[in-house]
Amino acid sequence: MEKQTKKKVFLKFQENCWDSFACHNGIEISGDKSLIVHHKGNPSVWRSVFAKYPIVLNKHLFDFFYYEISVQKKDDWGIIFGFAVKQQTKLDRAIHCEKGTYTYESNGHIRINGEGKGTNAEYPYGFGDTVGIGVHFATRQIIFTKNGLRLDTSGFFVDPSFADGSFYPFVSLVYSDNKIEANFGPNFKFDLETL
Repeated sequence: MEKQTKKKVFLKFQENCWDSFACHNGIEISGDKSLIVHHKGNPSVWRSVFAKYPIVLNKHLFDFFYYEISVQKKDDWGIIFGFAVKQQTKLDRAIHCEKGTYTYESNGHIRINGEGKGTNAEYPYGFGDTVGIGVHFATRQIIFTKNGLRLDTSGFFVDPSFADGSFYPFVSLVYSDNKIEANFGPNFKFDLETL
């Protein structure tokens, strides 16, 4: 009997960073590769930033895209990250309720295409946690991870009307001093070979 080998997951890796031109002025971008985001504005006011380069959902070239954030400092709650179909012009609010947004919130709430899918007590994240979001291009399935483990969030998909478009990674922070660092690959806490 022939030994079956698991298909390798082909990933879209690109050098990416947070975009200083798509960033609220109350957010500071830092680090050698502009991967750290720090809320430096008024407390309890949402601030958002987008990645410089979009993810082009091309199922003919790549199977999957994924990125992670590590929480370096966080107050009670107030971090949202994910993908959006466009860079928003209003950066003084949380990016999560609009059509074309796919998010994982620090209170454990997940939104698919802007619609809430409930809060799971097992999924909140905070200081020291590393969380991720990914999309399988051919199936349009969205996955979420926490500290290297895939969350049980099957059944979440990119809306077909956005399936051939582009997505921008983003993060929204609400409290002063909230701080995260992004990892756009290729070495992640989550083992992509387990997909």
